[in-house]
Amino acid sequence: MATVGVQPSIRGYILKHLLETLRDTPTHDAPFSHFYIENVFPDGIYEQLLELLPDPSLYRPLSINKHYNETGRSTRDVLPLTEAERLAPMPPPQREFWQAICAALTSPEVKSLVFQKLATDLSARFGVRREEVDRVVSYCKPSLLRDLDSYEIVPHPDGRAKIVTMQLYLPRDRSQLELGTALYRRRLHSLKGLYNWQGRFEKVKQFSFQPNSGYAFAVSNAWNKKSWHGREALPSGSGVRNTLMNLYFASDDRTY
Repeated sequence: MATVGVQPSIRGYILKHLLETLRDTPTHDAPFSHFYIENVFPDGIYEQLLELLPDPSLYRPLSINKHYNETGRSTRDVLPLTEAERLAPMPPPQREFWQAICAALTSPEVKSLVFQKLATDLSARFGVRREEVDRVVSYCKPSLLRDLDSYEIVPHPDGRAKIVTMQLYLPRDRSQLELGTALYRRRLHSLKGLYNWQGRFEKVKQFSFQPNSGYAFAVSNAWNKKSWHGREALPSGSGVRNTLMNLYFASDDRTY
């Protein structure tokens, strides 16, 4: 496998490509401000990213009380990329690569562009002008996730501790296209909702879980707007659902 170079070179290469891609990505404001992005990383970087995915032993269960299967095994494991001690066991080339990925994603340039693209809902939430949303104080915390068969998360808006949720998809091929996250609207006065959550929500769209893609949305959790999103249970035999969650928090003491 070819080596791309030292961390600053990788960071700059990724950042330039990502900013160009973001600029060309359309934004939608219904049912809440969001966008779906393709070609997130340069092709060579994405191939290397897949080869350098960390060993599963470096991840920890996100919440064994919430996400587990019938055997008690965690179905959502997390590896925070901003916690140096979690990356320390990696071989130096692998650790430096993920540090470069993290440095690019947490750059002020990416934040500014992401926030501007989601300005409709962010300006309403924070009471600022659209052109000022990138001045909202935030703390970016990227983490790698591994989701396993039967992982499910019912529609939820995310808490107000989060400002923007961005999740990048890391499959090796197009065999997992149906595993993407969905956006929802709440159904009012639905009798079907008495029996399951699917009856309480209408699926508006579902993002395709294709290689080198992802989505982002502005978190809204007010009485008049909620950023409902979720994921039905992953079917048996789906394989590992690898993603990179890039969250912008309102305070520095939060992590995924």
